[in-house]
Amino acid sequence: MSGSLEQTSLESGEDIQPQKRLLSFLFRNKSIPIPTDEERKPYPFQDANIINRALFYWATPVMNVGYRRTLQPNDLFYLPENMKIEYNTSLFNENLAAELEYSHVKHIQKKCRERNETIATSSVSEEEDLKDFKMTAFNILFALFVTFRSDVLYTLMFAVISTTAMACSPFVTKSLISYVEDRGLGSDIHAGKGVGLAIGVTVMALTGGTNLAYLQFIMQSCGTKVKSILTSLILEKSFILTAEARHKFPASKITSLMSTDLSRVERAFVLTPHLSTLPIPIVISIALLVVNIGVAGVIGVVIFLAFLFAITFSTTQLYKYRKIVSSMTDERVRLIREILNNLKVIKFYSWEVPYLSSVVRARSKEISIIMRIQSLRNVVDAVSMSLTNVTAMISFLALYGLEGTVRNAAAMFSSVTSFDVLSFGIYMIPLALSTSADLLNGLKRIADFLSAPELEVNERYVKISDKTNPNSLEIRNAKFDWEVFDVEEVAEKPPKKSKNILKRSKKNSEESLEKPLEKSQSIDNKSFPGLLDINLIIKKGEFVVITGSIGSGKSSLLSAIGGTMNIEEGTIEINGTLTNCGAPWILNATIKDNILFGTPYDKQRYDSVIYACALQNDLDNLEGGDMTEVGEKGITLSGGQKARINLARAVYADNDIILMDDVLSAVDVNVGKHVVNSCLLDLLKDKTRVLATHQLSLIGSADRIIYLNGDGTIEVGKRDELSVRCSGFRKLMAFSTAEKNDEEEEVIPVEEEIDVSDQLIERFVGSKSSDPNSQMTQRRNGISVKNIKEDAEENYKDVTMGKDASKGKLIKKEERAVNRIKNEVYYNLIKFGSGKINPYIIAFAIILLLTLAIFSNIFSNTWLSFWISRKFTDKPDSFYVGIYILLNLIGVVFLTGLFTLLATVTTTSSKNMILLAINKVLHTPMSYLDVTPMGRILNRFTKDTDVLDNEIVENLKSVLYIGGEIVGILILLIIYLPWFALAIPVIAVIFIAIASYYQASNREIKRLEAVQRSFVYDNFNETLTGMATIKAYGKQKMFIDRQNKYMNSTNEASFLVFATQRWLTVHLEILADLIIFIVSLFCVRQVFKISPATAGLLVSYSLSIAGALAQVIRTFAMFENDMNSTERVCHYALKLEQEAPYTIEDKKPKSDWPQHGGIKFDNVSMNYRPGLPLVLKQLAFDVKPGEKIGICGRTGAGKSSIMTVLYRICELESGKILIDDVDISSIGLNDLRSKLSIIPQDPVLFNGTIRNNLDPFGENEDDKLWDALRRSGLITKEELKSIEKNVKPDQVNSEDDQKLHKFHLDQIVEEEGANFSLGERQLIAFGRALVRDTKILILDEATSSVDYETDSKIQNTIATEFKDCTILCIAHRLKTIINYDKILTMHRGELAEFDTPWKLFNLEGGIFQEMCEKSSITAEDFLHKY
Repeated sequence: MSGSLEQTSLESGEDIQPQKRLLSFLFRNKSIPIPTDEERKPYPFQDANIINRALFYWATPVMNVGYRRTLQPNDLFYLPENMKIEYNTSLFNENLAAELEYSHVKHIQKKCRERNETIATSSVSEEEDLKDFKMTAFNILFALFVTFRSDVLYTLMFAVISTTAMACSPFVTKSLISYVEDRGLGSDIHAGKGVGLAIGVTVMALTGGTNLAYLQFIMQSCGTKVKSILTSLILEKSFILTAEARHKFPASKITSLMSTDLSRVERAFVLTPHLSTLPIPIVISIALLVVNIGVAGVIGVVIFLAFLFAITFSTTQLYKYRKIVSSMTDERVRLIREILNNLKVIKFYSWEVPYLSSVVRARSKEISIIMRIQSLRNVVDAVSMSLTNVTAMISFLALYGLEGTVRNAAAMFSSVTSFDVLSFGIYMIPLALSTSADLLNGLKRIADFLSAPELEVNERYVKISDKTNPNSLEIRNAKFDWEVFDVEEVAEKPPKKSKNILKRSKKNSEESLEKPLEKSQSIDNKSFPGLLDINLIIKKGEFVVITGSIGSGKSSLLSAIGGTMNIEEGTIEINGTLTNCGAPWILNATIKDNILFGTPYDKQRYDSVIYACALQNDLDNLEGGDMTEVGEKGITLSGGQKARINLARAVYADNDIILMDDVLSAVDVNVGKHVVNSCLLDLLKDKTRVLATHQLSLIGSADRIIYLNGDGTIEVGKRDELSVRCSGFRKLMAFSTAEKNDEEEEVIPVEEEIDVSDQLIERFVGSKSSDPNSQMTQRRNGISVKNIKEDAEENYKDVTMGKDASKGKLIKKEERAVNRIKNEVYYNLIKFGSGKINPYIIAFAIILLLTLAIFSNIFSNTWLSFWISRKFTDKPDSFYVGIYILLNLIGVVFLTGLFTLLATVTTTSSKNMILLAINKVLHTPMSYLDVTPMGRILNRFTKDTDVLDNEIVENLKSVLYIGGEIVGILILLIIYLPWFALAIPVIAVIFIAIASYYQASNREIKRLEAVQRSFVYDNFNETLTGMATIKAYGKQKMFIDRQNKYMNSTNEASFLVFATQRWLTVHLEILADLIIFIVSLFCVRQVFKISPATAGLLVSYSLSIAGALAQVIRTFAMFENDMNSTERVCHYALKLEQEAPYTIEDKKPKSDWPQHGGIKFDNVSMNYRPGLPLVLKQLAFDVKPGEKIGICGRTGAGKSSIMTVLYRICELESGKILIDDVDISSIGLNDLRSKLSIIPQDPVLFNGTIRNNLDPFGENEDDKLWDALRRSGLITKEELKSIEKNVKPDQVNSEDDQKLHKFHLDQIVEEEGANFSLGERQLIAFGRALVRDTKILILDEATSSVDYETDSKIQNTIATEFKDCTILCIAHRLKTIINYDKILTMHRGELAEFDTPWKLFNLEGGIFQEMCEKSSITAEDFLHKY
C-alpha cells in the first residue's frame, strides 16, 4: 500500500483497507469490520491485571486490528470519564484555586512586612495589596503536581527501582568477571554459581528496563493530560480578556501558546522526573568506583562534576535562546495567520512576493537562533555520549600514574559499567534540564496569559426580566468610552520608518463586530470622544433606527447597549434577553448549523426565518440545500448571503431585543425590501429592534430615529422632529433622494403580509403587458419573465425537500498517508538541507562520520582489554596509553562532527521546506482554501514546524548513533564468540517480527492522532476569530465543549501511541536480556577460551545492548512519527495545487499595458471547483476604454464572480477575457493583477499603521500617501498641512500632549483593522486603490457601509480622479451607479441587461427598471438621458 499523500487520504468508515504484512499469514480473519460508536470498547488500562499492565498486553486488541487493516478512529478505545479533559480540568481548577489562595496570603504577608505591619493590623485592603500579584509558573506547576500526585508518586517509585537496578548492575558484572578470572586461574568453583550470576545480570537488566518503560508511559500520558488541561484553560481565558489583554495577547500569540509552548510542556513531562532520581545511580556508581579503582575513581567523579557544571551553564544559555526564539516564532505565526486570513486580498493586490519576503526575514531570524541552540546542544550531546569513555580514560590514566599499572579485569570493566551508569546520568541531566527550561518558560508564558486582566461585571449595566415594565431598555445620564492603554507593539514597517509607541483609544477587542474610535472628521476632534450624556428609553416592540455620518459612533452605541463598551457614568437597564447581530461571522459548518448556532431545531420557526431572511432561493440553488457546507469564514458565500445568514441566526435566537449593525448594506434592493417587510416588520414585529444603518430608506419605517451628532451626543425623535431641530440630520438626508413623500406607502402593512409574496412578484416582474422589446431583450440573454418570477420568495417552503446532504459536502478530509514513510520523504529531508552539495554526498559523509565515531567508541574499550591482558607483550605501556587516548579523543571529534552535520542539514531543510511551503500556500488557488480549514494549514506551520526545528534532529541523532552502536556490538560479539552468530538469525527474526507488529499499528495510530489534532487546531483558531459572535450569543460553553471533544478524540490516539511504544520497549527488553544471558553463559563457561578482560568487555557491551535495542526501535518510531510532519510539510512544499504561473517571461505584456483599459468578455463560463454548477454562463459583453460600468442584480446573481474571473482567482471553464486585446489567460498572474485595483466587498486592513496599509512595502513617497488619504475623503485639503505637522508619538512627553490624528500615516491599525469602523476601513481600502494608480478600477460594494454624504464624495472623486480609467462597480445602492456610462444587470450567472442607465430605466418590465422603482429612483435622478 503506497504511503503517498497523493494517493491516500483519511479513509471514511466504510472504506476498509486490508494490509499485507510480513506475518499476515498467521492471522486467519483478514477482514475486521469497523466498530460502531456503541461497539467501541473503553480504555482498558485501569481494569487490566498486573501481567497485562506490565507487558502492555491490554493494547493488543487494537494492534491485532492494525496489523490486518488500516486503523480508523472508531477502532481505538474510548476514554472513561476520569481520563477525559473535563474531569482533569475541573480537578486542576480546584487545586489551582487553592494554590493561588495560599500564594495570595503569602503575597499579602510580604507586603505587610515591608510596611512593618501584620495582616491583622494592615492599613491597606487585601484587594489593594493583590493588585501587583501575578500568577507564576510554579503556581501552575504545583497545582499540576497535586492534580497528578498519584501518577507522579508512582513514577518516582518506578524510577527509584529502575535507577537502583541500573546502578547495581556493575556490582553483579564484577562478580561475574571475577568468577571467569578465578576459573581461568584453575579455582574449583561450582558451575551453578556462574549460571546464577548470569541469571542475576539478566534479571537486573530486565528489572531496570521494564520499570523504566512503565514510568515513561505514565509520564507521557500525564504530559498529554497537562497539555489538554492548559489548552482548555487558554481557550476559556480568551473569552474573558479585557481589551488591553486582547491587545497584549492577540490571536497569533494565543495560538503560539497553545501549539508551540504546550508541545514543549508536554515533552518536558517525560524527562523532567528523571532529575529527582538521578542522584541514586550517581551515588551508587561513585561508591563502586572508589571501591574498584580508589582515588582514581574520585578523579573521574571530579571530571564528571566539571562536565556537569559546564552542561548546567550551557542549559542556562539554552533557556535564554529559547525565550528569544519564542518571540520570533510568535512573529512568524502572526505573519502566517495574516497571510491565511487575507490570502484573497494578497492575491488581488499581487503581494505574494513581498509577503514571502516578510516571512523569509522572520524565518531567517528564527532559524539563526535555532542554529545557535542546535550548535550548543551538539557539543553537549557529543560530550555526554562520549563521557563514559573519556572519564574512564582519565581515571584509568590517573590510576596508571598513581600505581604504575592497571587493576584486574573485574575492577576495570565494572568501573567502565559504573562510568556508563554515570554517563547515563550526565546525558539525562542536560536533556532533563533543557526540557525543564522549556517547561518553566512555557508555564511562565501561560501564567502571564492566565494572569491577564479579565472583564468585570459593571454595576451600572443591569439586566432584568420584568414583563410588567413597558420599556426594553433605559439609559440615564450615561457616559460611555473605550478603554485607553499603552500600545507597545507595532507590526514591522518598511525600512524607511521606525517603530512608534503611542497612547490611544482601543476598542474592546473581544468584540470585533464593534467599530470604536469613530469620530467626526475634524482636526479639532482627532479621536472618538465616546458617548456623552446619553438618555434613551426604548419601549418593547419598538423599531429604532440609528444613523449618522461615518465614524460618528453608531456601532459604539450598539456596543454600549450590548454591554461591551465601558459605562463610566449613569446607568443602563436591559429588560429581557438581547442579541447583538454585528459583522457577519460564518462558522465552518453547514448553513443550517450557522443559523441554529446550537439552538434546538424547530422546523416551523426555522422555515419562517429562512423565508423572512430571503434565503429560500439561495437554498433552492444548492444541491445540498441548507446542509451545504460554507467553508471557513463562509468563503463560498457572497457578501449578501453572509449578511442574511448572520441575520437569520440572530432572528432564530428569538431574543426579546435584537441589535443589528448595518445588516442590509450587502444586499440588493429587492432582497432588502423583502427582509424589511417580512423580517423586521413582520416576523420581528413583537421584538424590540435597534438597527444601525446608512440605508436612509428605512427611516420611514422606523418608530423613532437616533441620530449621532459626531461629538458623542445623540438626538432622538421621529423624522420630522429631527429634520426641524437637527441640522446634521437635515444635511445627511439631503444627500439621499431615495426617500420620497410616499415612502411610507412602500412598506406593506403587516396585516397584508399574507399577500406579500404575490405583491413582490408583481412588483418585480411588472405588468403582463410589458414592452415586447423588453421581453425580446430578456429572452435574447436567456432570461425570461418566468425565470425572474421564480426568484420571489415563497411562504414557508420546505427548504429540505429534494435535497441531498451529501452534495453539500465541502471540506475535504485531511490527507493521511498509510504504512511506511516513502523513501522520497527521507531524500527530500536531506536534499533541502544540503544546499548545492549532492544529497548522496551528504548521506555518505553522515555514514562515514557515524562509522568512524562508532569504531572509535567500541575499539577504545577493546583496546583497554588489550592493555589489561597485555595482548602485545613486547609493547610498552606508553604504546597502549597513546592509542587509548587517541581513540577516545577522535571519537569525540567524529561524534561532534556527525551531530553538527545532522543539525545543519535538518535545520536548513526545515527552513527551506517551510519557506517553500508558505510560498506554495501563497500561490495555491482560493478553491483549495474553500475546502481546507485554516487550522489544518496552520498546523503545518506550528506543530509540524516545531517538530522539524527541534525534535527531528534529536531523534535522528539517537537513531543513527544507537543503531550504529548495536551493529558494532554485534560484530564485536561475533568476532569473540563465533557461535553467537548462530543465534543472530533467530534473534533477527524475533526482532523483525516484534518491530513489524509494532510499526503496523503505531504508525497508523500516530497518523490518526495528527489528523485528529488538526480538528483541535481548526476549532481553536475558529473560536478565536469568531469570539465576538460567540460571546454575543452566549455560546462560549458550546465551543469549549467542542474543543474538549476534539481533544478527547486526539488523546484516545495519543494514549494508545504511548502504550504501543512501551509494548515495544518491554518485548525488546526481553529479547535483549536473552542476548545478555547467552553472552554471560558463554563467558562463565569460558567458551573459546576467552580471557577475563574479554569477558568484561563482552558483558559490559551486552548490557548496553539491552537498553539500546529497545531504544533504537522506539526512537526510530518517534523519528518516523517526526517524519510524518516532514511528509505533511513536503506535501505542501512540493505537491500543493498551484495557480497558473505567476510570471511568464515570453508572454509578458508591455510595461505600460493596459494603455487604454478596454475589457471584453467572450462567452465566459466559470465554476468555483470542478463538479460544481456554473456561476457564470456564456457571459459576453464589451467595455470600452475609460467606461464606467455599474453592475447590479439580486444577491448571489454572480456579480462578484465577474471580479473573480477578471483576477483569475478562478480559471474559466470556457470562453476568454481580453484586456486591450490581450488574452489574460496567456500572461502571468502577477502581470495581470498588478495592473488592476480593487476595493473588495470586505475591506481588509493589516496589523501595522495606515502607511503600511496604503503602501505595505514602502514603494511610494509620503506625499502620494497623504494625497490618497485626502482624495479618499478621510481628511480634507484644509486639514492636510496640520495633520502632517502632527506631533509624532516618540515626541510625546506627557499624556496630555497632542496625539496623532486618527488618519495620520503613523496611526496604529489593529489586527483586521479592529479599531476602525467598517465604513472607515472601506475608505482606507479606497485610498490603497488610489495609491496603486492603475488603468482599471474595480469596486465591489466599496461604499456599502458609508453614509450617503461620504458616498457622494467618493463618487465625485471617482469622476475626477479616475476619469481616464475603466471602472467596474458592483453596487446595491443604485444611486451610486445610475450616472455611470452603462449598467450590466446579472441574473443567475447570466447577463440579463446591458445598456445605458437611461435606456434600461425605460425598459418596460426590465430588472433594472424594477430595482429603480423599489429604490424610489425617478427620471430626475439621471444626469445623462441617452
